[in-house]
Amino acid sequence: MKKKVTSIFAVLLCVCMLATACGNKEGTPSSSGENNNAPAKDTLTIAVREDMADKDPVSGSTTNATEKIKAQVYETLIERTVPDNEFKPLLAESWKWSEDYLELTVQLKQGIMCHNGEELKASDCLFSLNILSQSSNNSVTEKMDLKKSHTVDDYTFVIVMQEVYMPVIANLSYPSCVMFSQKGYEDNGGDWSKMDIGTGAYAWGDWAIGDHVNLTGFADYHEEGQPAIQNVVFKVISEDGNRYIEVETGGADAAYDISGVDIEACEANPDVTLFREFTMDNAYLSCNQRKAPFSDVRVRQAIAYALDLESAWSVCMNGIGRPAIGLLPDNIVDSIAASGSSYHVDYPVYKYNIEKAKQLLAEAGYPNGFDCTYHTGNMAVRMAYGEFFKNALSQIGINVELISLDGATNNQALKVEHNFDIYTWGISATNGDIDYANRYFWSKDNTNRNIMGYSNPEMDKLIEAASAEPDTEKRSELNAQIQKLALEDAAIIPIYQQEDVHCYINSLQGFRNGAYQSPLLKYCYFE
Repeated sequence: MKKKVTSIFAVLLCVCMLATACGNKEGTPSSSGENNNAPAKDTLTIAVREDMADKDPVSGSTTNATEKIKAQVYETLIERTVPDNEFKPLLAESWKWSEDYLELTVQLKQGIMCHNGEELKASDCLFSLNILSQSSNNSVTEKMDLKKSHTVDDYTFVIVMQEVYMPVIANLSYPSCVMFSQKGYEDNGGDWSKMDIGTGAYAWGDWAIGDHVNLTGFADYHEEGQPAIQNVVFKVISEDGNRYIEVETGGADAAYDISGVDIEACEANPDVTLFREFTMDNAYLSCNQRKAPFSDVRVRQAIAYALDLESAWSVCMNGIGRPAIGLLPDNIVDSIAASGSSYHVDYPVYKYNIEKAKQLLAEAGYPNGFDCTYHTGNMAVRMAYGEFFKNALSQIGINVELISLDGATNNQALKVEHNFDIYTWGISATNGDIDYANRYFWSKDNTNRNIMGYSNPEMDKLIEAASAEPDTEKRSELNAQIQKLALEDAAIIPIYQQEDVHCYINSLQGFRNGAYQSPLLKYCYFE
């Protein structure tokens, strides 16, 4: 009898073991948070280039490095998906325009909790927009009449517009346009260093400045089953090569912004996945058009003809990104660089031609060229481009003094003092709508996008008409005219398109980018 019981027990044990082994399909996260043999990893460690600048999502730093962290903690009403660039509900359940496009009614999802335990209501959303309107990032709300905007009930509110402005939908997805608890904000006197009042999948943990930032999973997050990984550690490793080594040696599960020289090693590593995705950013070169000689379009066109963009990319980029293929990248809606665009224009418009460049300089009254400064900033790739372009411009008699300042000092020189001749910067439809990029050429710009001081009354009219046009076909045509005019005037010279290059261990699944090149870690899980 004892033998029979033992045999039955052994059979039952085998059945249980088999059922356990088959319980989860490959690639699906376990609902219990455990794998078959050991507890699942509950901490995701990411090697990052630089530390977070601050915790302020509204008026604080909006650099990519900082937003990659903040995007896990704070959320917007509308989410822009990447790479298809569509707008879908996030905190908002739906939105609807009035017939005259002067009122936008937003229906908020119910049951959204903030990290301080308060439920997010319509009044919190209007409060958040008002705080944003008083910040340095207020371009997102500048067309809103927030004094007339109002709540309908706890979960419905109306944004009243000062004028018809179609990109407001995109603005509601912009990283600084986050929603948060009014009570939490007021209880802490608006001091973001003391507050944890966002709605994201992760809440703030420990922050050791210059070393690491820790985030913890938010148990009351409004999306069921997220986040699957309960802890995230952003480990600061400034040396480019060392971030990949950290992943290779097991010190991190992922690394952001790996260098071009590490791509080959990453591709050869069977345990590591390489992530590459073109951004919506072009780096560009431009000039201070407030003064001679750069106020003369012929001088700007001469500079454009003198730059061999293909060779510059080959020398300076280590295989990352690509030479610019248009005024704006082809992954921006209405970009005339897109191959399927009805308004397609091949780029570069000014194909490399030293003789043509010399001819234009002579026509402008500078047959022997001139001396000038070139602000590159202190990014390694832009400094490399600066050296390449210095040599190129010397071929047409333009003698360049390179100036490489730190970020804050460079910003001051370019955006405040306008103390520069030539410079390199980036242009993008950051909020997903091309209007954001159009404003780089708007003479009335008050957001420091129009660094070059470009001014053309025809351009102003086109930009204003496009932003107020609800008909998508008519708006596309206006946006095409804007880009063609900017190229004709050589307002900027796009030089290369940027690319995100990250890597992560193969057992990490669900990795994907969100808006503003910020991976959405709430979708990640360990296999």
